[in-house]
Amino acid sequence: MILITGGLGYLGGRIAEHLIKSGYQVRIGTSRSNVEIPFSLKSCEIVFTDLTNEDSLFQACKNITSVIHLASIDSHGCENDPELALLVNGLGTLKLLKAVSKSGVAKFLYFSTIHVYGNTLCGEIDELSLPRPLHPYSITHRLAEDYVMEASDSKKISGTVFRLSNAFGYPVGKVNTCWNLVVNDFCKQAVDLKHIILNSNGTQHRNFLPISDVSHAVKYWIENPNEKFCEEIFNLGGETFTVFDIASRVAERCRIIFGWSIRIDRHDLSDVSYIQEPLNYNQEKIFSIGCKLRTDINSEIDMLLKFLNRN
Repeated sequence: MILITGGLGYLGGRIAEHLIKSGYQVRIGTSRSNVEIPFSLKSCEIVFTDLTNEDSLFQACKNITSVIHLASIDSHGCENDPELALLVNGLGTLKLLKAVSKSGVAKFLYFSTIHVYGNTLCGEIDELSLPRPLHPYSITHRLAEDYVMEASDSKKISGTVFRLSNAFGYPVGKVNTCWNLVVNDFCKQAVDLKHIILNSNGTQHRNFLPISDVSHAVKYWIENPNEKFCEEIFNLGGETFTVFDIASRVAERCRIIFGWSIRIDRHDLSDVSYIQEPLNYNQEKIFSIGCKLRTDINSEIDMLLKFLNRN
C-alpha cells in the first residue's frame, strides 16, 4: 500500500487518482476533519495525520511500502507564518522520516519546488545549480530536502526528491487554492470571462508541467528499483514559455474546443522590469534513468478547460 500525505490536496488528489486507476492501493494522510472525499478517491483509506505528532505519523505508516510526501504549508501560508512553515514543512518532514524509518517503509519520495533555486529563475538550471531559497516556502522545502538526503545517506530510508516546476491541470474535488496558479488562472478567466488579463507584460519565462506527467513520474518511481532513485534529487519540469505565450496557448485551445475568441490584455511592452534571460530547466538527469515525460501541454489545457466548462 502507498501512503500519500496531503493526498486530498491539489497535486496529491491527481496522483492518488492516477495510482488507483493503475491498480494500486492508496492510503491518504490528511490533517483535515469532516472533509468530503471525491468520488474517484472513494476506494482510498483515509487516515488523520499531524506532522507535528510522531505517533499519528507512525500509525499512518503501518503496512506501507512507499510514502509520497506532499503535505506542507503553501506559499501564502508560509509568508504569513514563517514559524509555522518551519514547524510543518521542515520539522514535520523530519518527524515523518523517523516514523518511516521505524515502520520499515521501503521508499520515500519528497516533493520540493523549483523555487529552491531562487525567486528569479533564468538561464540554465540543473541539479548542480546552487540553491538560493529566498522565501519561507522555498527555505523550508530546502530544509526538508536536506533531512530526506541525510536519512537516505545514513541508510535509514531510500529517499528521493523531486524539485517540481509549475504543475497545472484540473483538480480532483473542490480545491480552491489551485486557481491562483498561472495556467489554471488563465483557463478560468477564459471560461468565465472569455478574456485573459495579465498582471505584467507577459515576457517572464516559466516552466510549465502537466500534472499527468507528474503522476507518470511518480508511477515510474514506484515501479523501478531503488538504485535508480535512492539518495538523489531530480528536477521535474516540462516546457518553458513566456507568460504571454502560455496565455495565447490557452486562448488558442479555447478557439479549437469551443469556438470562442479570447481577448488577452497585458501591460505595455515598454515596461522592461519583467524582461529576463530565458529559462532552461534541465531534466537530463531524470531522463537518463529512463523516465520519459510526454509534456503534452495542449492535452492538459484541454482537460482543464473542459473541467471548468462543465463545472
